[in-house]
Amino acid sequence: MVITKKHAVALERLLADEEAGRPYTPLEAVDGETAAELEAMGLVRYTTPVRLVPTYHGRELALLLRELYARGPAPLGEGDGVTVQEARGLARPEDWPEGWRWIGSEVIAMLEAAERAERVGPRAETLLFERGLAVRVKDREKKTTATVLSDAGQRVLELYRSAEPALEISAELAEVIRRVPLGPAPASELPTGSHQEHLLEAMRLVAYSAPASDVYAFTALGQAVKRALAHGGFGTGDVLTSDLLWALADYVDNGEATEAGLATLQALGYVGPSGELLPAGEWALEALRLYTGGARGEVWSFALEAEEAEVLAAIAELWAKAGENPEEVPTFDRLRREMIDRKAKEYRALLEKYGRRLDELPKKRQEIAKKFAEAKDLARWYQENFDLREALMSLESFQLIESGEDDRGREVFRLTPWGEAVREDQAKSLRDVPSVAVKAITLTRKATHAPGLDWVEAARRAGLVGSGEPTASGYLYARLAEHVRRLPHLSRYELMVFHAIPARGMSEEELFEALSAKLGPERIRWALEKLEARHLVERLPDGNLVETEAGELLDRALSGVPEGFGNPVNPLVVRLLRALRQAGTLYVKEKRVRVLPRNLERAIRLSGLSREAWENAMEAARVAGFVGKNAVNEAGLLLLEVAERMNPGEEVRGLVEVVG
Repeated sequence: MVITKKHAVALERLLADEEAGRPYTPLEAVDGETAAELEAMGLVRYTTPVRLVPTYHGRELALLLRELYARGPAPLGEGDGVTVQEARGLARPEDWPEGWRWIGSEVIAMLEAAERAERVGPRAETLLFERGLAVRVKDREKKTTATVLSDAGQRVLELYRSAEPALEISAELAEVIRRVPLGPAPASELPTGSHQEHLLEAMRLVAYSAPASDVYAFTALGQAVKRALAHGGFGTGDVLTSDLLWALADYVDNGEATEAGLATLQALGYVGPSGELLPAGEWALEALRLYTGGARGEVWSFALEAEEAEVLAAIAELWAKAGENPEEVPTFDRLRREMIDRKAKEYRALLEKYGRRLDELPKKRQEIAKKFAEAKDLARWYQENFDLREALMSLESFQLIESGEDDRGREVFRLTPWGEAVREDQAKSLRDVPSVAVKAITLTRKATHAPGLDWVEAARRAGLVGSGEPTASGYLYARLAEHVRRLPHLSRYELMVFHAIPARGMSEEELFEALSAKLGPERIRWALEKLEARHLVERLPDGNLVETEAGELLDRALSGVPEGFGNPVNPLVVRLLRALRQAGTLYVKEKRVRVLPRNLERAIRLSGLSREAWENAMEAARVAGFVGKNAVNEAGLLLLEVAERMNPGEEVRGLVEVVG
């Protein structure tokens, strides 16, 4: 949905004609392009090719605009202990600047973020205030002031969600879709402000970033349409419409099609000469699924630090050596020695390269390099500056490695197929992959969202986005985000940051300020990256932070954990809890699982852990309150539920599987 000056003027004319008892508005009173754009949004309809009337949604939006025109910047009143301090109206459209958008995909994204966080984020305040879509309220009892959505803002969201946009792609518009990059890309790549651009946004095929609209991206529906048109849809007139898609679906599902209908599908390249479904047709059916079912509600992400990628490489190398020498298998001790050698070599090279110019390095590496120059004991230097066990836990939590037991009962680490894919990618270019960089790609699966410029820049630095589209690496990490099976894990720093974030009502800036005395900004940033990648918190485009359902459950599970207890949640504890639940008996009323002593050995086998790893995990689970003497407690069962909520409840159907 996009409402500029010309759309607002047209809606007012349509409403005025209806109120005056006129049965329709003649097309000459509203220029054809504006009428087509409003029809694509589901706000007007044609009673004949030259007669227009507003739909229910168009009428309601026009009435809402009238209310805003009439409203001045005065208090709206008091009630329930809350005072509305400010409510802005809206100038009449004749006074709007040329090109100014009252509603656009970037505004809808801000409204949705504010609704989710139950307050307007810092990046959206100005944008929503000047549109009459936000108000400041004061709670007299709590003596706090907050910015929230106004009634008008809530109403816009309701109308947007219930409106039914059209899907009618002409041959001319299809050429525009084929020509422009998939995104995320600079908004200048699109014919901004043109009729074609308005149609694309009206049909929800593209979205703009909030708050500045400086980045665009094709939405999930837009991506499917673009892929379909890359393979087919070559012709004249309308080449991809909802009617065509339904006809294609009827043909594929039931074999039903008129002779003329089948000929049209074949001429447009959706169906082959022998009646087979062609690639364009497959994408067209995906477009129909998204058009009728809507885009996904949740966004999935992934994060990896370069140091963790180094551990993957070390594990792979040790397994290669173990082919000739079994003593080289990557046990923890052998892997630790390998990492000490690798890190010592890395920092020795840094000292040789930079000498006295270490201040040119990032602060963290600069400090480690100085300590290395003074180190007498490399093992101690490594232990003080790196945490191998933490890296292994994090890698396992993202299904990149799996710890297990070898034939001698030793704990060993193996790369999963996902881990091998990441190792190969990182071998080309070792680097950090932050969550926001991956979200620059996966966020486009939502109907009204395009990533902000800062997220796109992060994706470019990580090599995930190239000149207007995701790279092969970008598609890899998007696949990881949407398909790895996450396990709960919280490092000491992640736990501190997680405890500081409420379910609602905090911005990123407020979080950094609250923790500035305890943690450095880089620690806080990476903790946020990992918490979001684990689907425990979500950073919204308006600057707000919220907990996910999994995050709120984890709060409850951790309520009994002693303060200062390190690593109360890790993949090994979760594997232990799963095995105990499988080997035990659930007592529903007591909310616990009891395990008979004779079933304990079975649970150990089910976990796949070495005996030493099992015992360590059991000790941690008991201290954290997840396990009693012979039972999994309610907190432990909650943690297992968290593990389920951290992942899609069903197979995530995306586009990256095909094009990556």
